[in-house]
Amino acid sequence: MSEVTDNPVDARALHLQLAVNRAHSAARAGDLDLAARLLDELGELDGPGESGEAGRATVVAALNLRAKVHAQRGELPEADACWSRVEALAPDDPDAAAGRRTLAKIAAGRRHARPVVHTGRVAVIAGALAATVVGVALIGGAVKLIDGGEGGGSGSVAEAEADNGSERLSEESRRADELKARLAAIEGDRTADAEQRDSALDEVAKRLAMPGVEIRRHAGDVQLVFRTGVFPYDSVIGPEGAEALTEIGRRLADLSAGTTVETTVVGHSVAVPGGAPSGGSVVALNRARVAAQYLAQDSDLRLTDFRLVSADQRRGPFPATAANAPRNRTVTLLITPKGPPPTP
Repeated sequence: MSEVTDNPVDARALHLQLAVNRAHSAARAGDLDLAARLLDELGELDGPGESGEAGRATVVAALNLRAKVHAQRGELPEADACWSRVEALAPDDPDAAAGRRTLAKIAAGRRHARPVVHTGRVAVIAGALAATVVGVALIGGAVKLIDGGEGGGSGSVAEAEADNGSERLSEESRRADELKARLAAIEGDRTADAEQRDSALDEVAKRLAMPGVEIRRHAGDVQLVFRTGVFPYDSVIGPEGAEALTEIGRRLADLSAGTTVETTVVGHSVAVPGGAPSGGSVVALNRARVAAQYLAQDSDLRLTDFRLVSADQRRGPFPATAANAPRNRTVTLLITPKGPPPTP
């Protein structure tokens, strides 16, 4: 079995395999309506869009099974359409080739078809109305033509198929249980990771809350926004801003002892006449560098512990108006909890 993964594409493939296994089990038990419903819930299947060869094989299996169920129910055009899609994805697929040959003979009038349901197995019986019986069998997973007549030994064939069907049903049930367990593990890991991240974000927001700083809690980080501009002009920091950044640095150092975080210092600037209206600026980047120095100076943090970036001039923490220009000559801090290392 593959390693448990939290990849969405892999999870989609597991869901698809589980649904196909359930539909197989329902069909072999004679419940065509349940099998059809499970397959219909998968919607339109697109082999090339599935993940890897395993995903494509599962799609082919689902389409083959859908074709067989259609055939069992006497829906022959629908069955042929499904097998046609199988051949487009897997030109050498033997089930599709055998199924379409049988349907072509029925369409040409050389065979008549009617659905027949037996206990423990399901088959489409095709043949002369009162003579030899020829069918497309579902048990065993492959399309097989079954010829029978008076004294033709069809009972022994049915018994052998029933035995094979029972073994395969048991195997499919085991695989379905394994798939369910893997899906449950994926969902459990995702839930645990989300709860851990939420808890870490709550702790960051609580520990860094202080006068003059606005805490903006997002899905993946906590943003610290200073209510007044930190830099009166250029990259010269004001006394209130310097004091606030120094205190935040001490709190970040204490926080890192229990919650591992990544701190991004974002420098902001205001577009000026004759200057670039967007794309960031050297002034903004210098402001981020100065702010990082104050964050590190009275703490155990190093300058290399911070990620420094320049924001676009149009993306200040406050709306770009003349009244807000002094407030946008500033920096903001993005605090992002680091998740646990992947499980080997």
